[in-house]
Amino acid sequence: MTENTRYWIWFVMALRPGNERIWEMISPFGNVRDAYEAVSGGDHPSLSSAEIRAVKTTHIEQCDSILEYCGNKGFNILTFEDKNYPPLLRNIYNPPAVLFCMGDIESFNKYPALSCVGTRNPSAYSLEVTETICSELARREFTIVSGFALGLDSAAHKGALKAGGRTAAVLACGLDVDYPRENAKVKDIIARNGIVISEYFPGTRPDRFCFHTRNRIISGLTFGTLVTEADELSGALITAEHASEQGRTVFCIPPADIFDKRYAGVVKYLRDGAVPVFSHLDILYDYYTSSYFRMLKSEFEIPEIVTESGDIPKRDSRTAKRKRGKSVEKKSAREKARTAQKETTADYNDGPDVLLEDLSGDQLAVVTVLKKGDLYLDDIIEKTEIDSLNILAVLTELEIIGAVRLKEGRKYGLSEKN
Repeated sequence: MTENTRYWIWFVMALRPGNERIWEMISPFGNVRDAYEAVSGGDHPSLSSAEIRAVKTTHIEQCDSILEYCGNKGFNILTFEDKNYPPLLRNIYNPPAVLFCMGDIESFNKYPALSCVGTRNPSAYSLEVTETICSELARREFTIVSGFALGLDSAAHKGALKAGGRTAAVLACGLDVDYPRENAKVKDIIARNGIVISEYFPGTRPDRFCFHTRNRIISGLTFGTLVTEADELSGALITAEHASEQGRTVFCIPPADIFDKRYAGVVKYLRDGAVPVFSHLDILYDYYTSSYFRMLKSEFEIPEIVTESGDIPKRDSRTAKRKRGKSVEKKSAREKARTAQKETTADYNDGPDVLLEDLSGDQLAVVTVLKKGDLYLDDIIEKTEIDSLNILAVLTELEIIGAVRLKEGRKYGLSEKN
């Protein structure tokens, strides 16, 4: 929270969550407190008669009551100016001015996220595909975002949790409202393994308007939206439409039956250019070749370090490791891999059919350390000295070409030779 949190809450209380008029009121002033001082009296020239009544009957003391209630419940409050406000969401049209959260928002911001939506009454095929793909992505450090509804939303959350990964639920009601009732116990589980988010005040019951405005948040939090099953009138298509308008990728699972009306919405989006998904690798490839990966990487990249000589090393150089105040040169795993490339090529007959000379330095470093046995992700990072964001891209590339696969127990290993 910031010192301006109560003023952000006041605007949302007066004009209602999801109302783009909030931004029309605040933007000319550049500061939410100045905007409050100008608007709260009800004499601002741009206010409609209904808005004048609303601002005159909304008092700043009510905001303090919300702050106290959320504090007692353990709810976090994020405003648009908070440093932990999700960066992708910040860049959409009409972003939420205030978010109420349960869970770890900092961790959410550090990893890639995909939203997954679909019908509340899915086929067995769609349930299996949704859970499987979300599980595979969660095992590879993706956060799975969905709307907490029954059906495919629940399957998406379940797939992520089953894999021991992170998931985010975006509610169309207050955090303290159990909707749907069948998922009440799951909410706390998600909060412990991800985050639960809502732009609606505690106590707010869901309605049709809440669901529609909520959908822009589901798509806005992520680099892309996966639609697994939807007919022509499905609310999931509203989320897909928001994703398209926000410049995010829309993915669709090819239908089990192209003549089945339950998949009519998916067929339409595939015909209009949505990316067909036959495997989790299709989504991983799209992400790691997108601008969103580069943005996330630069957002959390380790700052440059000034060496003892006063020089600032380049970002892609391997700086000397420091031990007891002295600089100790250590040959990087990449350099070791290149040096050993000829030897490795000679005794690599038990591995996959991949030409080592075609691999990049990072790819070769990973293959070299995996030759000694299967490893967990953290161990690969330690042994190769490749940072946590880049390593996921490297492993995905190696999975795509068939050199590496994720095995049982979340260990990576070399694929067996075909």
